[in-house]
Amino acid sequence: MSNKDTNKKVNSAVAALIIKNKKILLGRRFENNQFMGWQCPGGYLQKGETVTQAVNRHCTQKAGIKIAAHRPGPYSNNIFAEHHTTTLYLVVNEFTVCNRDVFENEKKQWSWFDFDALPKTLFLPLAELLKNNKFPQL
Repeated sequence: MSNKDTNKKVNSAVAALIIKNKKILLGRRFENNQFMGWQCPGGYLQKGETVTQAVNRHCTQKAGIKIAAHRPGPYSNNIFAEHHTTTLYLVVNEFTVCNRDVFENEKKQWSWFDFDALPKTLFLPLAELLKNNKFPQL
């Protein structure tokens, strides 16, 4: 496959909209040590994984959280300058913190935000999601 054909692919990502007491959990997203915005825990879907398996893996690795009760959520279509992804979300209402060291990571700064008081800089997939969806409807 040529590099030209590779650039036409759209990668699939997953993320968890973790909601507790009418607040959403967001962490700081970095790429190459550059702050890219606030985002839900998530990452790329791997071959052979279900969306639930991928969300569980990323939540555990990146936020120290094990999800319990969840349901399918919305998706976002994310056109970055250098690539294109879609993000499939799960809405999570029950979870446990299984690794407090990861959950309390100072660089990521996992924090709870009111739906109407989100931080100003959101990672592109979350910003795209909010263009067409409102959190209270989730």
